[in-house]
Amino acid sequence: MGTQISSFAGEAARARILGAYDKAMAFWPEPRGQKDVATSFGTTRVHTYGGGAGTPVVLLHGQSATPAEWAPHVAAFAEGGRPVLAVDRVGEPGHSTQTAPVRTADDTADWLEEVLAGLGLERAHLVGHSYGGWVALGHAARRPGRVASVTAYEPPRALAPLKPGFLLGAAAAFLSGSEKFQRRWFARLIGDTGADPAEAEAMTRLTLAAIPGFRIRLPQPQHMTDEELRSVSTPVLILLGGADKAMDARRAEERARRLIPDVRTEIVPGAGHGMPVKVLNDRLPAFLREVDAAAEAATGERG
Repeated sequence: MGTQISSFAGEAARARILGAYDKAMAFWPEPRGQKDVATSFGTTRVHTYGGGAGTPVVLLHGQSATPAEWAPHVAAFAEGGRPVLAVDRVGEPGHSTQTAPVRTADDTADWLEEVLAGLGLERAHLVGHSYGGWVALGHAARRPGRVASVTAYEPPRALAPLKPGFLLGAAAAFLSGSEKFQRRWFARLIGDTGADPAEAEAMTRLTLAAIPGFRIRLPQPQHMTDEELRSVSTPVLILLGGADKAMDARRAEERARRLIPDVRTEIVPGAGHGMPVKVLNDRLPAFLREVDAAAEAATGERG
């Protein structure tokens, strides 16, 4: 069973990665809180910001990343005091502790449902980047009861297959052992997001430490079937990078529009696998306001 659980490569790797993690998290706005939520898959660390009224926003980071990636966005997402909660997924290089295997998309949905329940959230807006976007969409298809909306940007394989060139480049970078090559590949993949240079460097250092220092034992993101996508009944925002090297944005957008009942899509020209800060900070709050207003109107009509 041990080989099915993600782990640090050793104590030195743990110290190096968690040190880089904590430095990257220093860019989060204050006051920042944290909670540890017990699940049947292990203890999950959750970082929190804001505590006012409104449906909470739950953030799901990409693979080999951490909640630190949300630092440029948290304050914008907390518009009006809305609670923002960034989940440190079990099985990733962070402060969560995995104790049981996560083998399938169903396991992933079960884990997230336990986290949402443990946080006491009756409803939440799920926001996911890359692998986190796949998790969010899959959760809405499998365990929709607590989902107010889904925002997914660059969800790998969920809507379209990965490009062969991306897979080859990723394998070459991971196997090269060269930090210089890995840094160059990662920069081309993410693209120019307009993030603060010091903040972007902290995130890059964290990812480069995690590549050789953490053994991920999680399911690869899977193609979502037509039936799964049609079953997503909550409002969905799909954001795609026009210059993304991982996935065909046009193909992904066409499939999302054709199958997801209540969807808005946008291909951002020139964007890579990392969405520009300004774009996400503009689009997401506007989407959340729209969804919440519609929900309030519907509640008033029922009343």
